[in-house]
Order: sequence, then C-alpha cells, then structure tokens
Amino acid sequence: MNNTQTTHIRDFTQLKVWNRAIDLSDHIYGVLDKFPQYEEYATKTQIIKSANSVSANIAEGNSQCSVKRELYHINIAIGSTMETKSWLLLSLRRNYITQEQFDQINLVINEIVKMLHGYRKKLFMYLEGEEE
Repeated sequence: MNNTQTTHIRDFTQLKVWNRAIDLSDHIYGVLDKFPQYEEYATKTQIIKSANSVSANIAEGNSQCSVKRELYHINIAIGSTMETKSWLLLSLRRNYITQEQFDQINLVINEIVKMLHGYRKKLFMYLEGEEE
C-alpha cells in the first residue's frame, strides 16, 4: 500500500472539530436575519458558503483514503474559516451584526482554527512516521 494511504474510512461526525464547524454554521444562520435585503445575494450568500465549506471540507478530507488528500481538505477548511471571519468583520463594519455577535462567533472561529491546525500537525506527523 502507498505510504500516504490509510486503511479505513472514518466517521467524520465523531470529530470534535467537525461538530464545532456545524456550530459555526448554526451561529452564522442565527445572525443573518438582520442583514439588509440587498445583501441577499452578496455578503449573506458568501458568508453562508464559506461557513458551510468548513464542515464540508473536514468531512470530505476525513473520508479520503489518502493522508495527502486529507491535508488538502483541512487546508481548505482553514481558509474557509478565515474567509468566514473576514465576512463577519465586514458585516460588523457595516453594522449588520453587533460586536457581541461577532465576539461570540469569533470565539468559535478561533477554537476551530486551533483544532484544525492541531489536526493538520497530526496528519503531518503521520506522514513523517510513514516515510521513515
């Protein structure tokens, strides 16, 4: 077997980071009702897509039979998390969300980013161990 392949497909729903990413999506949907109608197909749509991309990429990556492919998706999930934060900062600046809402969601974002970096580090360590 190739040294970058795993021997089983795991259940991504058991990952704490995937569950926190779902929480992030729930938080995002919870603040969207205050957005102006003209943002329906702009900021609002983009923030939904970026937030939902986090859990989707964690799931897709975890379901890969290749550690390198899993790393690829974890990196995308990190990027999507930070994209979501960027959209939230823009929304805060435009007064679509309150500082309190931003702070609450930002705590979840920071937690997810830390978890994803830890996950990525673990995958890198696995790859290094397999190459020895």
